[in-house]
Amino acid sequence: GPDFGYVHKEPLFEAAASLDSFGNVEVSPPVSVAGKDYPLGRILIGSSFPASSGRRMTRLVRDFLYAQRVQAPVELYSDWLALGNVNEFVTFVPTSDKKRFRMLLASPAACYRLFREKQKEGQGEATMFKGKGTAPDTKRVTINKVLSNDVLAQQNQYVQRCIDWNRDILKKELGLLEEDIIDLPALFKLDKQGKAVPYFPNTVTMIVLSRALGIPKPFGPVAGGECCLERRIRALLEPLGLCCRFLEDVASYHGSLGEVRCGTGVQRRPFAFTWWHFSP
Repeated sequence: GPDFGYVHKEPLFEAAASLDSFGNVEVSPPVSVAGKDYPLGRILIGSSFPASSGRRMTRLVRDFLYAQRVQAPVELYSDWLALGNVNEFVTFVPTSDKKRFRMLLASPAACYRLFREKQKEGQGEATMFKGKGTAPDTKRVTINKVLSNDVLAQQNQYVQRCIDWNRDILKKELGLLEEDIIDLPALFKLDKQGKAVPYFPNTVTMIVLSRALGIPKPFGPVAGGECCLERRIRALLEPLGLCCRFLEDVASYHGSLGEVRCGTGVQRRPFAFTWWHFSP
């Protein structure tokens, strides 16, 4: 159609892999870093750990993205995930304050803090995955069982270290302070290859529709008739003027290692200025 085009590139000598998915290409909001402005934000792509021989995005795609100098890419470490996509641990939401946005990070540490808090309140037998036959095992999963699972705790300590590595990179490359970051409770487990998959639906992989957020329903421990994960997420995001809508996506996406964003798209309002005339 008029004013519409696309680029098609195909690698000749490399096979496409999950890191070539476009869940592994995100963009930050506009930022200023060390005196340099990025009015269209910066591209974020997932890669292997520095100096390792892990999975990386196909060179042809990487080179194409690096050629977009206006949005100078930032490479993050995502190879620790089974799918390896950056949108599994980071996203951005709009705010009306001076910063204009917050960065959301998946956080096992925040989840363990919440569960210990509920355990101290006498809610240790609160049950997860209520109404879903998709629990990680066939037994009833409670806060007490999660907190007593040493293997799960060790796996999530590893995941938290991976996310903290990316946290430091993002703070430096996007010019962020700790106050610009919100940690959303999350848990992961490692598969047979030692790669991380979500233990419950991963709320960070939400779809952002201006102030309305379509968030994967986590099916967390129900205490007092309410999921404590949903309550905590609302407490973190609603004061920013955001509306949290929790969407059940277990059968449609989560069961296949996806979430809401994997099967949805948004038609955004285009920029008022001719961005293609902007020089870095």
